[in-house]
This record gives sequence, C-alpha cells and structure tokens, in this order.
Amino acid sequence: MIDKYIIGDVNRISPEAPVPVLNQTRVERKLGGAGNVLANLKSLGANVRALGRIGNDSEGWLCLDMLSKEGIDCSNIWKNEQTIVKTRVISANQQFIRIDEEKIISPNEEYLSNLKVNIDSILKDITVVLLSDYAKGFVSDELTGYIIDECSKRDIPVVVDPKGKNCGKYKGATAITPNNKEFVDMSGYVSLDSEVSIREEALRLANENNIKYFIHTRSEKGISVIEKDSGNKLDFPTQAKEVIDVTGAGDTVVSVIALSIGAGFDITYAIVLANVAASIVVSKFGTAQTTIDEINEQLNFTREKNLSKDKLLEAISNLKKQGKKIVFTNGCFDLVHAGHIKSFQQARSFGDILVVAINSDNSIKRLKGECRPVVDLKNRISLLEALECIDFVIPFEEDTPQKLIEEIRPDVMVKGEDWKGKTVAGANFVQSYGGKVEFIRLEQGLSTTNIIEKIKKTMES
Repeated sequence: MIDKYIIGDVNRISPEAPVPVLNQTRVERKLGGAGNVLANLKSLGANVRALGRIGNDSEGWLCLDMLSKEGIDCSNIWKNEQTIVKTRVISANQQFIRIDEEKIISPNEEYLSNLKVNIDSILKDITVVLLSDYAKGFVSDELTGYIIDECSKRDIPVVVDPKGKNCGKYKGATAITPNNKEFVDMSGYVSLDSEVSIREEALRLANENNIKYFIHTRSEKGISVIEKDSGNKLDFPTQAKEVIDVTGAGDTVVSVIALSIGAGFDITYAIVLANVAASIVVSKFGTAQTTIDEINEQLNFTREKNLSKDKLLEAISNLKKQGKKIVFTNGCFDLVHAGHIKSFQQARSFGDILVVAINSDNSIKRLKGECRPVVDLKNRISLLEALECIDFVIPFEEDTPQKLIEEIRPDVMVKGEDWKGKTVAGANFVQSYGGKVEFIRLEQGLSTTNIIEKIKKTMES
C-alpha cells in the first residue's frame, strides 16, 4: 500500500459547511501496509524477498521503486488493477480524516501456479517467513496454506500478522500476533475480559490450529505470549514513551518478532525487543521504522538495575546472546565511599556488564557483628543503582555469593587485591568453565571500618 499524507494548516471553518479548511503545505508518500513491514525488516538489517500485489498504476510503480531502492527483491510481486492508497489529512500533527482507495483482489491461478513452480528458489536461503494479512485479498486461504506447508517441509518458521475470524487459515504457523479486536474476532466471543479467559481461549486456538506461540498484542497493556506446549502465559508491559503516532506500530512489532525467531532468539527476548521497538516508532510521525542502534540505545536507557533473581538471570542470558561479557563482584558496601566507586569502575573495565552482588542485612550482621550494617539494604541498593558504572544489583542472604555465581556464570569475577592467595568463594567454579578471576588495586586508607572509627573519635573529642 501507499500511505499518502496531505499536510497543512487549519485556520478557519468553511463557509460552505461546518468543516475545517486545510491550507495544504506539502504532500508525502510512504510505504504502507506490507510495504512498511518490508521497510522495517530492511532497517533492522535483514535481506528481504517480497511476495505481494501492487496495482499496475503510477502509485504501484512508485511503491515498486521505493522497495527497490531499499534493496528488496521484488521479482515475485504481482501487478494487477489499482494500488491500495490510504490518504491521511494532517494538521498540527493531528489526523482528522482518512480516505481509502482499494479493491479486494485475490491472486489468480496464473500467479499461484507460478508461485508453486518457483517455490524452491523463492524459499532458498530464507530463515523466516512473515505473512502480513491485511484482508485485502492477496493473502488468500490457498496461498497461506501452501506457504505454511512448504515452510514446514523446510523447517522454516512462519510468523503471521493475522486478520479476520478464521484462525484455522494459519494452521501450522510458528506464531501469530493478533491485536485485541483480531483476537476477539477469532474467539467468537463478544469480549475477553479477564486474564484467565485470555489464556484459555488463546491456548484453545493454539492447540486446535497447531500454533506454537499465540502472541496477543494489547496496545497500552503490552504483549502477552501463550505457549502451546507449556500452556504458560507470559506478560510483557509496554515501554513508557511519548506517543506521537501509532500508525504502523504493529508492523514494527511483527517484524522484530519474526527476525528474532529467525535469528534463534527465545520468545521472551523476541518480545522484549518488539516492545522496545514499538516504543520507538510510536514516538515518530507516520509509518516509521527503527534500527538496531536505536533499539540498543533504548535497551541501555530503560534497563532496570535491581531485578528479582529470575529476571536478572533472564536478562543476563539475553545479554550473553548479544555477545556481552558479564563481570561480577560482591561485597557489603556499607557506607559507600570513594574506594568502592573506584573499585566498581575498575571492575567494569573488564567487560560490558557489571553485576554487583550485595550482602543482606542479616548476612552482614553474621560477618561483622550486631552493630552493622550502618545503612540498611534498601538504601545501600539505592546508592549502587545511582552509579552509572553498575548495570545490575542483586542482594544475597548467604555468607558468600557462591550459589549466585554458579547461577550467573560470569565471564569475569573481580575481587580486591587483598584476597590474593586466599580462598575466594566462586573462584574455582568460574575458572572451571574458562572464566577469569581478576584482582584489583584498592585505595589505601579507605574503608567503612576506618570511616566508622573516625566518626566515633570525632564524637568523643
């Protein structure tokens, strides 16, 4: 499709009818529909082969030209009738009318026969297939069933952005991504108003149609994933961001999910990336795309530092898949001082992500006596979270972080040089799988104990 934008200023009401008069200043045309999906895939670094329909008209040739300039293989695009055009009239970044020009046209027998003859070359070197169904005719029942079957024979995952009431149309797909309305339409209910009903109905549809992941995109409520095999429902909240225009956000979400699955990422990481990508494109005007650099920047900006252990382990697993080197250090960090900060900075220099494990209050009491800690755990964590060089903070109840180290499996473990020649909890384990143990220089004279003693002498004098 072509998304056409007529942009201008509104300063008065028409004398002919109670409608605003737009003083047109410019007209823009962008790739819309599946064209926007293709543009999203390219902006994320994929090589793309397109199947679809455009009209045999000026707008169709414009669409083909824009796709070709993106480096997209357009040799399997069918040219027939008119191109679908959606015209939006805009003033002050507000859309106040949309005009659609479209004909619903299914692929003819000649196109389907040609598709079947050339399916081996079409699917050659393909790692994932994305079916974007806009209910405009091209993604017919016959075409959909054939593509999914051929991909199944070749172990190629298929991700579907669905439309309509017939979930069976996508039988055998790896994942489908219905929004609220599409999900309700498929279910046959008037509404799905509870988390239990959402899970049960999604699981029913997934099992009946052999769909591995039922991915429910829920606007401001984020994304829920229902896994057919486990029956689990996983919920992912939206990433907070100023919303300028939601046009095409669904295209970005399904593009990121498809590429993530094609790259072999697990489904949780795929959805995290999709949520981040969506938060970026809704802050842009019109159908828009994002890039890997923008997603990485947003991931670094939005990362929470104090996670539950399960979420921390999940985050670290995902970071390792990105090739990040994980550094681990630990301590009580009671009365955080300049020596601690310099130690953290040194530790961070050994890798990409610094995880700081911090003794609980009870753990410190056992190690240092009933008068410690001076600062409770909540406030000690808050101080460490404020330091830019620290990526994650995790408390532990035991006297040593041995168990935590075994779960995190850091690439580098860091201790102060005063531990050289001593037994260091977790060191042998880290070295057993090829990890490193590094000893760093400590600032002389700086310690929590020395600070406490100095305070006591000051108060006594």
